[in-house]
Amino acid sequence: RAGSCLAQALMRLRVANGLPADIAALPATDLADALGGPTLFDMRKGGAPPLFLSVLLHGNEVSGWDAVRGMRGELLGASVLLFVGNVAAAKVARRCVPGGVDFNRVWEGGDSPEAALAEELAGLVEEAKPWLAVDIHNNTGCNPPYSVVFDADPETLGAARAFSAQALLATQPKGVQTKRLSRFCTALTVEVGQSKDPASRCRAEGFLRRLLAEQRVPACDPTTLRLFETAARVTLVGDAAPIPQTQTFNFRTASRGVALAEGGALAAWTADGSRVDEDYLAVDGGVTRLKRPSVLGMYTDDVEAARLDCLCYLLEPRAIHG
Repeated sequence: RAGSCLAQALMRLRVANGLPADIAALPATDLADALGGPTLFDMRKGGAPPLFLSVLLHGNEVSGWDAVRGMRGELLGASVLLFVGNVAAAKVARRCVPGGVDFNRVWEGGDSPEAALAEELAGLVEEAKPWLAVDIHNNTGCNPPYSVVFDADPETLGAARAFSAQALLATQPKGVQTKRLSRFCTALTVEVGQSKDPASRCRAEGFLRRLLAEQRVPACDPTTLRLFETAARVTLVGDAAPIPQTQTFNFRTASRGVALAEGGALAAWTADGSRVDEDYLAVDGGVTRLKRPSVLGMYTDDVEAARLDCLCYLLEPRAIHG
């Protein structure tokens, strides 16, 4: 009970007015000590609907926070709500605190302190009536920049096209912030690249500057977007290990026989929790290979990330009707 009370206290949502210069000067690793926990920075202007931004739901995905640090003045001049998420994980430069909860899997209910905080924040954001919600992430694997959306309406797809040439219409996993917020506003996740790549911060800054300049959802032609839908989520089983060169197939078609993992098995899951290994995967001499041509997405060679989340997604093209 004492541990539960402590967890509840640590997961209390902090709300701050403005974005103090001394906070914006800090790297992600120093935010936990300065803030004490997840914090919503309220920079709204009068009755103007805000842009909602979310960063650091995963503590080692720092490009969003770094972009915010470099754009403090511009953000303070606009109507913005900024959520800075898993600062405890950021302190140790991990996706989530070892043994802890993934901050981007708690937004559709649950009895954890993190889920309660997520529901509180979602309520505050809904009351604020944002004109767009953007959650900024990095990938662990090598991917082109892309968006993740949960609706295929023209406005959402237009916002996705304003960021990148490709987007993923996600059917899984559950509990993602963007899916929760899309109940009441246009919402998307932007995957800006790997944290170690300086271009990732630049991509985040460029997109945010466009949004702040236009002050509305960008009106881009969604039919020019390469849209994919998740067909299956692939996870590691036992001692299976990623094959680094396979990540070159992210958002490209990998032919039949391409190796996905070695030294163990893989599992492929649909959104309803069904196993579909036999449809996509074949084991050959300790190596798991594709049984049929498939587009890969989010393939990572980071073993820890693959075990905490997944090795990759198998994608299918999705037609867009103008």
